[in-house]
Amino acid sequence: MLAFPWLVLQLTGSELMMGLVFAAQGLPRALLMLVGGAVVDRTSPRKMMLHTNVIRMLLVFTIAYLLYADTVTIGLVFVLALAFGIADAFFYPAATSILPSLVKKDNLKEGNALIQITMWLGVIIGPVIGGFVIAGEVNTVSHAPSGHSVGLADDRLGLARAFFLDGLTFAASALTLLFVRTRALEKEEAVEENTRSIVGEVKEAVLWVWSVPAIRLGFLGLAVLEFFFQAPVFVGLPALADLRFEEGAYIYGLEIAAYGTGALIGASTAGFIKGPRDENIVRAMFIIFAFSGATIGLIVLYPPYWWAMLVFFIAGVGDSWIWVHFTTLLQKRTPERLIGRVMSILMFMSVGLLPVAAIIMGVAFEANLEGTLMVASLAIMVACAVGALHPYARRMTAVESKDKAAV
Repeated sequence: MLAFPWLVLQLTGSELMMGLVFAAQGLPRALLMLVGGAVVDRTSPRKMMLHTNVIRMLLVFTIAYLLYADTVTIGLVFVLALAFGIADAFFYPAATSILPSLVKKDNLKEGNALIQITMWLGVIIGPVIGGFVIAGEVNTVSHAPSGHSVGLADDRLGLARAFFLDGLTFAASALTLLFVRTRALEKEEAVEENTRSIVGEVKEAVLWVWSVPAIRLGFLGLAVLEFFFQAPVFVGLPALADLRFEEGAYIYGLEIAAYGTGALIGASTAGFIKGPRDENIVRAMFIIFAFSGATIGLIVLYPPYWWAMLVFFIAGVGDSWIWVHFTTLLQKRTPERLIGRVMSILMFMSVGLLPVAAIIMGVAFEANLEGTLMVASLAIMVACAVGALHPYARRMTAVESKDKAAV
């Protein structure tokens, strides 16, 4: 989260190039993610997570070695980002669909809360450690602009250490998966599995998502939200921190850690406090995400890093709380035989448009960084307001269609 954008920024000094690298990672992920979901349904989420974590561990160790040997180039970074994206296309659907094979349906909410808690613990700890490891020493008192200097002279070995530590986390994750035991989910009939194509299986899941108005609206809203949110957070805000603060990497790490702290609290409360009724979850999600979009503009308008930490903390609480409930809603209502494919569609809508967004936003950031961040913030707020007020936000009853019946 921290080292990768910082590496590209120090190699090139270009927000556009940062966007292109994220596009290189996101393009294969987007193109293959729906296929990844079908493969997960045919095999096992646990096995897919295990194999892709080993692959991603090797890729991260490779970046660490190239940095240590001072042989890293932007071309090699593009190649490694592309390979990482391919592995992500199979890991994401597996990671989001494994829970129903671990716990009973009545415990899905608590299970999702635990997953979010452990994930956000990493987000809290990781960026702070990453910023410290990269910088070597930090000073949050000095806020002189860095001048957007280009080059790895100061950060090369720190980045190498950060990527090496990151590689160890993938190794630990793969090791734990060796000890995970899951139950087999409901599958297609054997004859049907052997005769149907991957495309047909993906189409079946798409038709199911489309048949439930609230879920359809939620997925479309997520696509718009993430288009205008992820690129600003992972491309625009690092560049903004680099311009405003002498220790930009550390400040950006603090901002992400603040969001993670809020998300940890949000996930924890979601696990034991009763959430909205099913028909109100999508509407609540849009209302909460509207504030998350507003945080980008609030950070631009008021520069102190403590303010960015505060608004990100509040956004993290709401985002994580509602995500637990929305994910649980999907897992409960999705037929088990479709779970991997439906979750792959969710991930596609969440991150599938990121390559396009990264390129477009990268160009816009180079033209006007703060202005583009403000436009993105406004776009999220408008889209979420439309979603919250749409009548489909409360319609959870599936609508049969001729195509769906044919499947």
